[in-house]
Amino acid sequence: MYRSESIGMLVAALAKAQGSYKPLIANEKGPKGPYANLEATIDAVRDSLSSNGLSLFQYEEIQDDGAGAIILKTVIAHESDQFISSWARVIKGATLKETGSNTEIIKRRQAQTLLGIAPSKCDPAAADDDGYDMSEKALMREVRKPREDQKVVDRNDVIDTRQYNELMLELEGYESIAKDIMDTHEIQTLADLPSSEFFKAITRVRKIKKQQEDYERRAR
Repeated sequence: MYRSESIGMLVAALAKAQGSYKPLIANEKGPKGPYANLEATIDAVRDSLSSNGLSLFQYEEIQDDGAGAIILKTVIAHESDQFISSWARVIKGATLKETGSNTEIIKRRQAQTLLGIAPSKCDPAAADDDGYDMSEKALMREVRKPREDQKVVDRNDVIDTRQYNELMLELEGYESIAKDIMDTHEIQTLADLPSSEFFKAITRVRKIKKQQEDYERRAR
């Protein structure tokens, strides 16, 4: 669950809190200039959240009984027990330091998103040009349009909810791979992937991602 059944009291409290956030203080140097890191983000909202009965917390959860992906969960909870949350996959680096750096970026962006805070102008994790993402989304919409040659899907032979969620987490940020999988199996959504193809698909995704991550690491 990404939210409680009702969030009315939380939304009202968060609206009040947002009106009294402190300005973000750029406290860390980045390649494009100083920006506000996670510590500065929390400092800017701590008093406002506390005075309105709100708390922000983050924790990591390992899928598949400890054998799967690491998911960072960010939660804003209200004293009424209402909550909203977001999930993001933690990308492991080549070293513990690199993994820690990746995790800090994800924590900062997830926290800022839920809190309704725009990132610093020079935040290295903030994308100035979202044209690529927009084109990828447009491509995915096109793929999902009904096709005359679309084959009938056997609903008794498709991946289950757990497999679908695992595949979606692996594919986050890799929409082109998702399109390729759907084209290969002539399906309009990954939920229609044959169960017999799940392990082949997820193994292929992880291999492609590792190749891309290795290339980007060498390029840095």
